[in-house]
Amino acid sequence: MRDHRGPSMTTSGDTQRLQVYRKRWSLRQVRRIGALAVAYFGAGMLGLLLAVPPGYASPVWPASGLALAGVLLWTSRVWPGIWLGSFLVNVWAAYSAAGSLPGFTGLAVAASIALGSTLQALLAAHLAQRWIGAARLFTSGPAALGFAAIIAVCCVVAATWGVTTLQLTGMVDFESYGKSWLTWWLGDVIGVLALTPAILHWKHLLPATSAPWRTVESIGSLALLGAVTALVFYGIAPDRDAYSLTFLPLPVLVWIACRTSPGGVALATIIVSAIAIAATASGGGPFAAGVSHESLLLLQAFTGMTTLMALMLAAAVTGHKTAAASLQRLSLELEQMALTDELTGLRNRRGFLLLAEQARRLARRAHVPCRLLFIDLDGLKDVNDSLGHQAGDALLMDAARVLARVFRETDVVGRIGGDEFAVLELVDRNGHSRSGSHRLQDAIDEFNKLGGQAYRLSMSVGVEDLPPAGDKPLEALLSQADIAMYGRKREQVRKRANR
Repeated sequence: MRDHRGPSMTTSGDTQRLQVYRKRWSLRQVRRIGALAVAYFGAGMLGLLLAVPPGYASPVWPASGLALAGVLLWTSRVWPGIWLGSFLVNVWAAYSAAGSLPGFTGLAVAASIALGSTLQALLAAHLAQRWIGAARLFTSGPAALGFAAIIAVCCVVAATWGVTTLQLTGMVDFESYGKSWLTWWLGDVIGVLALTPAILHWKHLLPATSAPWRTVESIGSLALLGAVTALVFYGIAPDRDAYSLTFLPLPVLVWIACRTSPGGVALATIIVSAIAIAATASGGGPFAAGVSHESLLLLQAFTGMTTLMALMLAAAVTGHKTAAASLQRLSLELEQMALTDELTGLRNRRGFLLLAEQARRLARRAHVPCRLLFIDLDGLKDVNDSLGHQAGDALLMDAARVLARVFRETDVVGRIGGDEFAVLELVDRNGHSRSGSHRLQDAIDEFNKLGGQAYRLSMSVGVEDLPPAGDKPLEALLSQADIAMYGRKREQVRKRANR
């Protein structure tokens, strides 16, 4: 009679473990949602601080970049954190403007704007993952350009949704709809381009290398970039003629893009954007002159184009380095395949001659004597004819394993023909070790004693001591060892016939 208690107990245990797993997963998800909401609120407050007076128009909205990075890192299930953070930011903005808590209409406007920001982040993350791939966003120039195009399209969502909500509730008049929409759209685009790469590559903001000078170089480049940017935006009086000097930080930014990763470039663009925005907000720099809205657009154009150019250049350099590394790795693999016998894993004829010649030269410099062994596997044809080629391949692999076990790592072992092997053996100058041919015969006898196979392992060995000097090619010496091996084999045949 079967006992059904075992399976039922296992199912019950699995159910309990699944419930514990779901509980842990839910707690982790709640923590992520809360962290994203707090981070979004903090980034939104920073965006309000960066607003260029008069008014509350911000040239960059870092919260949009934070929201997209959160979805890319933690999946779309963290969307409530985006909505909650955006809702709180907009409630705070309304409170700061009116000096009192907003009523039902103000809360509804904040909730609607938060919904648009959430939809924008979800759409951008979906398109970026579907068309490019989260892991490939900044691995090449085309990928970075595609990411920028996706962001430019998706940021239309929050700008249109938010400005339309404000216009319908009378907070924005129809005449300023276009200007408000453009400012909102540019702020979101720049926020994503500046902050999302930095968050996604936060581990590589500085080069992860053991060379101290690379770290010093990176920090020094960032310091130089900050100094040059501060000179342009704080050391020059507001004047239209000063627009041309805004190119001065670009050479340093190009250097950083060529020497670091997209994460390091993102950090550099954040430094440039922060200095430019802070200077313009305080009335300094080349973009502070003229009409306020025109200055804001010029500032956004500068930060946006600078960020986009630097990211694309860094992505192109990263793609080139990755392609070069892949090509080098493929070249090494192909070279290894060209020098290795596929069946036995030993060096093939070309690989043996190449490595043996190098070992021979090194041995000459160290005054270490060498000997060349030409080894013929006996009976391979008989095994192929009687047991099949699969058994013949097994015999070859067994022979290769025996050779690899007998000879040392400093010796060069190769399969140079169908049933022919060769070994370049370094001889112990003190004479304490037995020759390889004697150790090989012991290993063959041990292999045959073990049994378990339908064939016996037998090898004929020809030995040629290499002269300490002379330029005789190794191929010719290998032929001499071959002749010595066949002479030894004929001698063994005569001895058997005389018995």
